[in-house]
Amino acid sequence: MSAVTTIHPTAIVDPAARIGAGTVVGAYSVIGPRVEIGEGSVIGPHVVIEGPTRIGRRCRFYPFACIGTDPQDLKCHGEETSLEVGDDSVFREGVPVHRGTSGGGGITRLGSGNLLMAQTHVAHDCQVGSGVIFANAATLA
Repeated sequence: MSAVTTIHPTAIVDPAARIGAGTVVGAYSVIGPRVEIGEGSVIGPHVVIEGPTRIGRRCRFYPFACIGTDPQDLKCHGEETSLEVGDDSVFREGVPVHRGTSGGGGITRLGSGNLLMAQTHVAHDCQVGSGVIFANAATLA
């Protein structure tokens, strides 16, 4: 794996984001402030990653994944919450994973080596271990 980080010219990456060596950011992706992406990760085209979010090494995100966005909870009003993802996980097309809520501990956490197939949804406050496979359109709330 090359240690050169590659960011497509159409991608929007906040200057405060921390992108690991050898990471590739695809066309039209958006990476916000307070996002950390581990080395060797691949962010495909049209992916959105918001923070505070910490992503491990060698993760792969396919088109239209929305990672670290606000919780879908009417009780949330902008409180500080976060998302943590371990190493070597794959997020296929159209997968949303939301940050935690203050009422649920403030963090959503996924371990390492997970596969989230297309249209899988991991809601706020979920705690997922390692080596988990979510089949297409599975939801966890």
